[in-house]
Amino acid sequence: MSPDDLTSFPFSAVYGMDDPKRAILCASVNPRIRTVLIRGGAGSAKTVLSRAAGVLTGRRIVNIPLNVSEEQLFGGMDIDATIREGRPVVQKGILDRADGNILYVDDVNLLDQRVLASLMDCVLSGRVVLEREGVSGEYSCDTVLIATMNPTDSDISPHILDRFDLCAYSSFPEETDGRREILRRNMDHQTDPEGFREMFADEERKVRDNVGKARSILPLVTMSDDLMGLAVELTARVGADGFRGDIAMVNTSMALAALNGRDEVLRKDVEEAAMICLAHRRNYAPEPPPPEPPQPPEPPEQDQEQPEEPPSQDEPPRDDMDREPPEQSDGDDSRNEPPEPPEQDFQDMLDEMMFEIGEQFKVIDYLDDGRRVVRRSSSRKGRRAMVESSDTTGRYARSRQVDGKPRDIAFDATIRAAAPYQKGRDRGDLSISIKSQDIRVKVRERRSGCTILFLVDASGSLGVRKRMSAVKGAVLSMLRDSYVKRDRIGMMAFRRDSAELILPPTRSVEYSYRKLEELPTGGKTPLGEALVTVNEFMTSYSRSHQGEMCYIVLITDGRANVPLSEGADANEEARKLAGEMAIPQVGWIVVDASSGFVRFDNAQRLAEELGGTYFRLEDLNADRLAESVRAAIG
Repeated sequence: MSPDDLTSFPFSAVYGMDDPKRAILCASVNPRIRTVLIRGGAGSAKTVLSRAAGVLTGRRIVNIPLNVSEEQLFGGMDIDATIREGRPVVQKGILDRADGNILYVDDVNLLDQRVLASLMDCVLSGRVVLEREGVSGEYSCDTVLIATMNPTDSDISPHILDRFDLCAYSSFPEETDGRREILRRNMDHQTDPEGFREMFADEERKVRDNVGKARSILPLVTMSDDLMGLAVELTARVGADGFRGDIAMVNTSMALAALNGRDEVLRKDVEEAAMICLAHRRNYAPEPPPPEPPQPPEPPEQDQEQPEEPPSQDEPPRDDMDREPPEQSDGDDSRNEPPEPPEQDFQDMLDEMMFEIGEQFKVIDYLDDGRRVVRRSSSRKGRRAMVESSDTTGRYARSRQVDGKPRDIAFDATIRAAAPYQKGRDRGDLSISIKSQDIRVKVRERRSGCTILFLVDASGSLGVRKRMSAVKGAVLSMLRDSYVKRDRIGMMAFRRDSAELILPPTRSVEYSYRKLEELPTGGKTPLGEALVTVNEFMTSYSRSHQGEMCYIVLITDGRANVPLSEGADANEEARKLAGEMAIPQVGWIVVDASSGFVRFDNAQRLAEELGGTYFRLEDLNADRLAESVRAAIG
């Protein structure tokens, strides 16, 4: 047993975390499961559990650092051998050491996405094909990838996320006894690591024996067509794209059956598999359309006694929109709130087909807040990622041949370019002779940011207090992750006869909170003046921030009542101004904040004129507003 084995935390000693443990055990049993992702907050024992899997399975953990280069990970040129032989010689990378072992990546969401995509290709195919800088080679990489991430830092693109066979969520125990037990085990392990391992030696042995037994049972495990159909239907119900979810469900169900000592998959195996195969593959649609207006009241009882005659074709249908809408106040708005949406079809299907899963599925947020529905495809495109830096700042991503005067020389790439020609060059006293054609320069990348300016109707229109509360919350919510994404958030409000810049674009949460704490509201709606003011401001701003994409989030019901020109129609004037808007590198998002049963299309027509993204906000919730804006800008 190595020194690392003596100090590592036992797998069975990790308190709770049933789903992550189940995912690791399934990957240890079924060789067709190659990738496992554990998501959870900081300090939730993701890393501890992942590293314990090495001792459990008898395989070595091979770590991938976040700053790894492509040459270190996949392989590249062996400089010494190339100089000696006068031809490119392959040097294998970290993935060669992972062959037959477990590959581990901590904070995988912070790894370069191109590198991560190539890594997934190698792990899933079991081969590394090397074609770079004159080097060509291939070697085996039969491994299991276990990765961890904290989703509050940043997320992974849906395409890469789908390539993880299993995804389990780690969470902190809420009960006091559970937290106390975690502290006790941690203190015992720190005091006497070897004695602590002895305490759990029997449990560890049982788990290892069970994994070994399950591996021998797995080739005999069968799964009925009915249960395969159930797995397929569940995958379809969460809107998962492609067939990876279906395949993962089948492989995991078979592994769970083998772990339970059975050669036949049962319905409860499919139920458990759904928990770790579908959570990261679910897709949600925007909110369902608002409910229809209530039907007219029934006629008086005496009228119902008369025989009902069919309506005349000349009589126009009765329109509830002709009725006066009920008043709303800042007090009790319950009369105008839409009825609660019916329970989701997905929950009904689970109750009917998979017994009482209920609360378990809430853990992985299948039902979210009860207001979203599953859809068939995802619109999350991740357009903002990394862009090539125009100076010497940013991460060194790759190299290229020099164009003009060399700046920021890539010495590693330069040496690799010169190495194959050393036998034919006169090096004199030099170890390596470099010619001008060998010189390579660094291509650096940095995370692209954007500026998001909220342009908010702060007039005294319906529900303004609720609207402003949501907007303030959304601004602060987006600022919380603006440091990582390099975004600037600002806010401009319009009321009475002018528009005012309340919060200049900034990344400071503390400064923003002070500026937003007291925001005046009330008065008329000078929408035209607001468009003129924001046009002037963002035109100047975009010119001084070349290359940075900007977005204006206009939150309004689209109904103006203060014209720029005396006697003009304020709404027509605003739409005309919107059609003439042409601010460079600026996109528009229009949030229709109107409410009530009587609907007007002013905000939608405004969005069409601006060429922007349009969506409704039925009840103004800060988190949902922030999520919608993030989705729209990618």
